[in-house]
Amino acid sequence: MDRQNFKAQVEQAAREAKGIFEELHSWPELGNEEFKTVTLIGKKLKELGLGIERPLATAVVVNIKGTGGGTLKKTIAFRADIDALPIAEEAMVSYRSRRAGIMHACGHDAHTAILLGLARVLCGMREALQCDVRLIFQPDEEGNGSAERLVRLGILKGVDRIFGFHVRPELNAGSIGLPYGTVHGESRVCRIEVKGEASHGARPDQGKDAVYGAAEFISICQSIVSRDLGPDKAGLISFGKIEGGTGGNILAGQVHIDGIVRGENAQICDFLCSRMNVIAKGLSQVLELRITPEFEQGCRAVVNDEASVEMVKTAAAGKLIEMKELSLTVDDFSAYLRKVPGAYFFLGSGYEGKNNSGLHTSRFQVNEECLETGIETLAGICTQKL
Repeated sequence: MDRQNFKAQVEQAAREAKGIFEELHSWPELGNEEFKTVTLIGKKLKELGLGIERPLATAVVVNIKGTGGGTLKKTIAFRADIDALPIAEEAMVSYRSRRAGIMHACGHDAHTAILLGLARVLCGMREALQCDVRLIFQPDEEGNGSAERLVRLGILKGVDRIFGFHVRPELNAGSIGLPYGTVHGESRVCRIEVKGEASHGARPDQGKDAVYGAAEFISICQSIVSRDLGPDKAGLISFGKIEGGTGGNILAGQVHIDGIVRGENAQICDFLCSRMNVIAKGLSQVLELRITPEFEQGCRAVVNDEASVEMVKTAAAGKLIEMKELSLTVDDFSAYLRKVPGAYFFLGSGYEGKNNSGLHTSRFQVNEECLETGIETLAGICTQKL
């Protein structure tokens, strides 16, 4: 396919993707509830003459066969996450969320629209496509993460390489942020139970104050990162939810704390968790409470494959921003990369000269100009030899 024809197809796909993006944005759905979303995805793919698969109730997979190569073609895959967040939208856009308390505050609507735009471009260039392409529309990335479930169902069978991407409001639309090596860190989800003994607030000596114990535990845990972790290592301990007590004048007998431990790798996460256990044991003895932390494996680290990064680099020529900083955000795309090589990159989605609100905020917005950049970059990956 000549460059002019390729560009024209990308521009047409981007125009259609804009309408899809706005429709998705106006009706966001939480993880594992994306029924209207997958209905729209299926409709658009069927209009292209493609057959779809539904490995999960709210997951869609489609295969696009290239006709430009031999019989031993390789397969590359792309993932788009499709779920929204329980956040009330404050951004004043014409296509703002029509669902109270729910919005696409992480750009998954843009990811979905871009992948549908890619499907249109690929269907128009099958004769130039020397590989097969699998598109994965994944639910519930923000929740428990469905990537692992899809992997167990065999979603990567026959796939040789996989690519994922995410909008990034800190980068201007039209740019591609490309990290090497570790992109996202690893995590552990933690829940801490503090058990004491309730008593009247005027007689603290007759009880064991679980709120006080929880406060001390939270405070001391912050010293792990600042004092126990080496300055050349990246790790975080965050507590985002605390519940306990029955009244302001009653010492609480029980408190629950929810948090997350993050590190650049599994070893750092394990170290932070072990120190939290030590603190819990010591405080339990000192305050005569029972402080019990429980940890669950969160997302694994997202680590890019060098050859796959080079493919993105080639496709993003002229738009590339090399990124060297490590992010301690997490993404279940790691489940795919543990099975097959691939790369994860960032799609600039910010407005130039504007103070762009960050991901997971009520005023988050996507500059729709990024849709064309995303489609063109993904299609450019598909035209390369594996």
